[in-house]
Amino acid sequence: MGRKLSCLIVALILSGCIYYGRNFPETPVKSITNNVTTLKEIFVNFGEPDRRGLENGYETWTYSYQYYEIGQLRESKELYVVFDKDNTVKSYSFTSK
Repeated sequence: MGRKLSCLIVALILSGCIYYGRNFPETPVKSITNNVTTLKEIFVNFGEPDRRGLENGYETWTYSYQYYEIGQLRESKELYVVFDKDNTVKSYSFTSK
C-alpha cells in the first residue's frame, strides 16, 4: 500500500506544474544603476524580496522564480541586489533561463 501511494505522489508531481517563488517583471532590471537606484525603487518595482541577508555587512535582497512542467525546469530567473550603506544599489546580478 505504501509503495502505491508513493508512486501516485510521484506521478502527480511529474504530471503537473510547479512554481517556486513569485514571478517578477524583468523590464525594470534594465533601469537599475549602481550608486543611483534606491532600495525604495527596488521595492516599488519588485515588491518584497524572497530572501534578505547580509554580505560583508551590506544588506542583500534576492528575488527568485522557477517554473517546472512535467518535472523539467521551463523558466528560471533570479535577481540578487546588494545595497550600500546609503540604501542605494551597490551591485546586482540578474540571471534567467
